[in-house]
Amino acid sequence: MKQILIATHGKMASGIRYTAELIVGKMAEITTIDAYVTPEDNVEKKFEEYFANHENDRIFVFTDLMGGSVNQKLLGYSQKESVTLITGTNLPVLMQVMMADDDVTEEEIQEFIDDAREELQMVNLGGGKKAASKDSIAENNAPTSENAAQESTKKSAPAPQSYDNSTAKITALRVDDRLIHGQVAMTWTKQLAVQGIVVANDEAANDNTQKMALKMAVPGGIKSLIKPVDEAIRILNNPKASKMRILVLTRTVKDALKIRKNVGEIGFLNVGNTGRFDGIDVSEKLVLTPTIMLTDAEQQALKDLVALDPKACMQQVPNDEQKLVKDVLDKLN
Repeated sequence: MKQILIATHGKMASGIRYTAELIVGKMAEITTIDAYVTPEDNVEKKFEEYFANHENDRIFVFTDLMGGSVNQKLLGYSQKESVTLITGTNLPVLMQVMMADDDVTEEEIQEFIDDAREELQMVNLGGGKKAASKDSIAENNAPTSENAAQESTKKSAPAPQSYDNSTAKITALRVDDRLIHGQVAMTWTKQLAVQGIVVANDEAANDNTQKMALKMAVPGGIKSLIKPVDEAIRILNNPKASKMRILVLTRTVKDALKIRKNVGEIGFLNVGNTGRFDGIDVSEKLVLTPTIMLTDAEQQALKDLVALDPKACMQQVPNDEQKLVKDVLDKLN
């Protein structure tokens, strides 16, 4: 069985575990050792007891510093065939190993480490990192450099108001008030084998700072678009979109309902987080879970959404229990 040991100086170990589990969900096979928190800490004894209790397990050990005493004390254990020691760790590589199968190989671990190195970068919103290369899901109306001047003078044809006969097939639709963030980037994209993300939100689409921040959260190799809801619907109904595995993100249930009404088929419909940051007092809302808070209008939208798609579920991360929204609403009546 796969086991994970995080051992660091001070309380970094328990802190990074807390953050990782907040994003990917709690996992029983993780142990943390916060070394040298008190002068009486006997780190060697803690390590001896841990490895004695896990002699038959596949163990991945994470430490903070290559030259640190914690890592040095674990070097001997890393000589065992069943132990892999990873030092200088960061959150992305830890989460990758947490989500990996029990039979993950050291070659795959090295790929995780290489990917995690890419996460270490200076953030420069004005520099436009990641913006240019990922704007390409089913977009066939962007002007080329040769005809940009002519295209800029043309008026775009108005988008249809409905798609009653839509044959679009979209992998997943998720309601998430943070749109693209750790849970989406690190868990749902992998769980759903996503190739592209479409954010359908009017506010984000018209705010360059929001757009840049969201694009920087997109995992490498995944294309992304951030569009107003009506424009997103038009793109999703493009036949090219049905050939990709696309995750659609909305901030509200109302927007998700509009997309569900106008897109022919959606494989997985998930309500994760909504209503926490809209500025409306929580006393004026129905609190279904600590992360799902609905105004009267959003409650009605959720009922309408369930009527269209009874399989709609409530789930923050894949490891959480999946609850049908229909069952939760029925208990309230």
